[in-house]
Parts: sequence; structure tokens; C-alpha cells
Amino acid sequence: MKKKVWFIPVLAALALSPLAHADDKSLLSSSLAKEKNDDFNLNLGGRIQADYATYFNNPIEGSAGAKFRRARIFTSGNIAREWGFKFQYEFTDSGAAGFKDGYFTYLGLPNSVITLGQSKTFFSMDQLNSSNDNVMMERPLLEALDAYGDRRMGLKFTTHGDNWMLGLGGFMNALDEKQVTSYSGIVRSGSNKTTALATKTSKTNQSGIYTISGRATYVPVHSEGSDLYFGANLNYTGFGEQNKAALYSTRPETSVAGTKLLETYVSNPSSQFQYTLETAAVAGPFSIEGAYVGAHVSRRNGLPTASFNGYYVQASYILTGQSRNFKPKIGEFHYLKDIGPGGAWELALRYDRLNMNDAKAGIYGGRGDNITAGINWYANEHVRLMLDYSHAHIGDIPTTTPVGASYVNNAIYNTDLNILQFRGQFLF
Repeated sequence: MKKKVWFIPVLAALALSPLAHADDKSLLSSSLAKEKNDDFNLNLGGRIQADYATYFNNPIEGSAGAKFRRARIFTSGNIAREWGFKFQYEFTDSGAAGFKDGYFTYLGLPNSVITLGQSKTFFSMDQLNSSNDNVMMERPLLEALDAYGDRRMGLKFTTHGDNWMLGLGGFMNALDEKQVTSYSGIVRSGSNKTTALATKTSKTNQSGIYTISGRATYVPVHSEGSDLYFGANLNYTGFGEQNKAALYSTRPETSVAGTKLLETYVSNPSSQFQYTLETAAVAGPFSIEGAYVGAHVSRRNGLPTASFNGYYVQASYILTGQSRNFKPKIGEFHYLKDIGPGGAWELALRYDRLNMNDAKAGIYGGRGDNITAGINWYANEHVRLMLDYSHAHIGDIPTTTPVGASYVNNAIYNTDLNILQFRGQFLF
């Protein structure tokens, strides 16, 4: 019971505080309560995202479901102007309950930030964007290749000009790190990955995994309602001897579904190299963006390198005339601005593809294609309703085990799936 006591004063503070909105210079785009003086400021806030989904022609997952996709609370602020902090806690099991962000920042260098603690690595613009601000309910399939990135404990440095940004960081394990401690399976023979293979995973803070992560962005065009962006991200990950396999997996862009249809184990990994090339453009109410990711996993014991790749292309149009809110100093999209009394309406379309097959390495995780159409209503700066319809195709999983295979996904997941899902999002 003692573990829950800390939450009582936080709830009281939230309940007694008026709604407020943090400015662009704060660490967060929205907060429920703010306290500020010349040497100290404090923000409190959070998010709730409630998802509802219906599946068509899906014998694997059933017909429908609902869940809290994210339920988070945060506190952030600055101390003596040169020091900052952010701590964010996730309450849902689907969001890997526990601390998401937990870091301190030093702001005393010109146009630069030094961050120490658990924060995001540099994988892609879509990954760095907050889920509060992305156009679609779920990120594209290629995010499966970010299995050893996302948020991790480390030290990073970022610096920027008016239209460019450079970042470099070194990271160790995540606070909720899981490592594959034993692996002797070849074929995924069931729908539950925890029992289908002779595989064991354990949660640890001593995985031996480390990542060096870098990012560079350039925005040659930036004016009101007009942006052109280019970015590149590089990541090198080292695996310790105790990591018997590297695991990459994803669902068909719905969090309500339980089974990750695309899944790949790479046995005896020694290191991983990833690169992401991305671009985006905004022209008034129209925007387009895309990214390509390549991943190469080197292996011990003379085993061949495994290579995977993915890409996406996405376009959106805001019917009420606003432009997407792009930040050229960091190369990210933020929440829509200038929302009128009737709210703002947005249409979006995305196609993405992920290839987790590498015949030369004897790995057959499958290929996935996904096309999603969405409509969003921004009621105000705190409330957004989202409706997405997706068609997912999973294929190219062998029905028999190829000679020399080291991993084969279950052919039952060669399937087509149609998904209709709705999200209610509340930021406070």
C-alpha cells in the first residue's frame, strides 16, 4: 500500500489546479498545472488514449476489443534556468507500465541540450514525434526494427540552428529491458510466441546491450504554412554474449490485437547497424512525409548477417485550412495550432511495408503491407477524436521449413486483415 501513497498528493494537485497550456519553450506541449518563478517552474499533466477496434475476416484475434492505449502522468520543469527535468509514468500494461521518460537536462550551452537518464534514441521523425501529435493512431510497421532503441538509459547531446539539428547519444538498457536468455527453436509453431519456441526471455538491467545513436536534420524551406525537411538517423547496437537472440516483432498497426503476426528471431547476434532516411513537406493544409529504414544484424559463430528493411509514405490534408505544426529546430511535428471554435478536421492516407525475410540468413519472419485511411477531429488543444480504417496483408511466410533455416514464422499468419478502430484522446 505504501507504494501508492506518492500518487495521492499528485492527484490532489491536479484536481485543485486550473487548466493551462505550456508554451513552446517548455518540455511539454500541454499541462494541467503550472508553477513558475524566476528560478523554478513546474508542469504537471498527462494523457489518456482509449482505443476501440473491430476486425474483419480475422480468425486469429476475434472480432472486436477495447483498451487504454496509453494512460500517463508527467511532471517536468526547470531549476535555476540552466537545469531541466522530466519524469513520465505509464499506468497501462500495454504501454509497458512504469517510467517512460526519466531524465535531467543541462541547458546552459548556446542552442544545445545535454540529457542524462531514460530518453528517446534517434530512430525516425515519426518515432520522435509524440503519440499525441502523430496523424495516425499507430506508427508504421517499420517501427518493429526499433526493438533496441525507443527509450533507453543514456547520455545524449543535441544542438541546433534555425533550420538544422545534430544529435549524438550513447545508451545502455531500457528500464523495462527484456533479453532473450535462451534460444533453440526454429519454427514458430503456435500463436503465442512465449511458448511456441524453446525460448526464454527475462527482464534485466544488465543485458549488456548498448546503442550509439545519431541524428542530423536540415530544413531548407520554412515559413508560415510551408516546410521542406530532410533527415537521417544512424544507430549501432552491440549485444553481449548473454543475448542468445535478437527479437523483432509487430502487430498490423492496431494495439488492441494481442498477437504480433510479423515476428523474427535472429540467433547469436553480435551487433546491429540501422539507418533511416526521411523527408517531409508542408504546403498549406497539405503535407506529405516518408521514411526508409535498413537494418543489418551481424552474428557470432560465423553465421551470415541478417538484413531487414521497411518504408512508409503518408499524406494528410486539413479540411479547415490549418497547416501541420512543424518545428525546424528539432525536425518534428507538434500538435495542430490555431484550432477554431468548431475544431479542425484532417484526412490522412498512409502506405507502409516491412520485410522481415532474409533467405541468405535463413530467416523468414514474413512481409507485411499496410494501407490506412484516417479522419481526425481536433476539438481543441486538449481533445482529439480519431477514426482509422486499415487493410493489412501478411505474406511470404513459408508453409514448409526451408533447408538451412534458423527461424521460420508460423504460416498461419499469412493472412489479410481489415481493421476499423477509433481513439478518444485527452491531454491535460
